[in-house]
Amino acid sequence: MRVLHIISRLGAGGAEQQLRLLLRHLPVRCDVIALSGPGATAHGIRADGIPVAHVPLGAGRERQLTTVPRLVRIIRSGGYDLVHTHLYRACVLGRIAARLAGVRAVIATEHSLGERRIDGRPLTAALRARY
Repeated sequence: MRVLHIISRLGAGGAEQQLRLLLRHLPVRCDVIALSGPGATAHGIRADGIPVAHVPLGAGRERQLTTVPRLVRIIRSGGYDLVHTHLYRACVLGRIAARLAGVRAVIATEHSLGERRIDGRPLTAALRARY
């Protein structure tokens, strides 16, 4: 089984550390894609022997949507059986890309979910529906 994890960022936050710990214990081959520049946790995941790629998001919604076709190509070429997304942008864009790529198993983990905010954004009905 091949698993692709897509995460919005790989700085030193809690979601990033949770992903690194999860990767250490999964008995399957995993790859990681970060949608922002590599950070401290990306270096640690690589040191653990797991490939980390960077697929940068453009500015603005139109440019962010160009990320979806790029992710679809990566997912198809990697032959992934499961795509697991983490954090807001990765959950929204990664789930769309995984479905378009034909992946049948998609997991979206909500991180940074508060009573009034999601991943630092004000919680609205529209935002909650996308997440």
